[in-house]
Amino acid sequence: MKINFKQMFWGFVFILLEIHLIYVDILPEPIGYYLIFASLVGVPSESRSGNLLKKLLIVLILISIPTVFIQQNVNGNEVGSFVGIPIWDTYTFLLEIFKLVIVFLVFQLIMTVVSALGDEVLISRSSQTFKIYMTVMLLITLIHTFAMNFSRDIIMGYLFFTIPLGLFMEIMFLVLLRKLHKHKELQGLDFNKDG
Repeated sequence: MKINFKQMFWGFVFILLEIHLIYVDILPEPIGYYLIFASLVGVPSESRSGNLLKKLLIVLILISIPTVFIQQNVNGNEVGSFVGIPIWDTYTFLLEIFKLVIVFLVFQLIMTVVSALGDEVLISRSSQTFKIYMTVMLLITLIHTFAMNFSRDIIMGYLFFTIPLGLFMEIMFLVLLRKLHKHKELQGLDFNKDG
């Protein structure tokens, strides 16, 4: 199994950063998802998690197209709502859930690769990053679903705490991908184990 971790790293950077010039995101999420998809070109078709990841990435390339033109931090009421349900809030929440699933599957592939390599330090670091990232991001996402019931002051406190924490988790994940890219023994190796 060959994974281009550099390409994957840049794909997640595109997904993380949202920089709008006038009305267009100059680091569009669909391109980020495509870069991640392209980084998996060496994942064998026998890999269940690899195949599922590729299918989800194709779906996300298509459904994330609106994020190119509409800022994700916009209030749902500004974009429009349908029968009292803020459409944009629901859409961005679903994107968050899909992204968590994508990261989970990426971690499964990472664990397959580092386990095949046999580097105990890298295995331990990848495992710890996985546990911390998934726990924190799942808690933030779950609490986010109930945030609409909180008072304005509580929501502001919640955002003050969770935005930097979420950003820190994303950076921690990107640092791991960068380390995997720079790891000499992972460059050019082919691991045939299933993820």
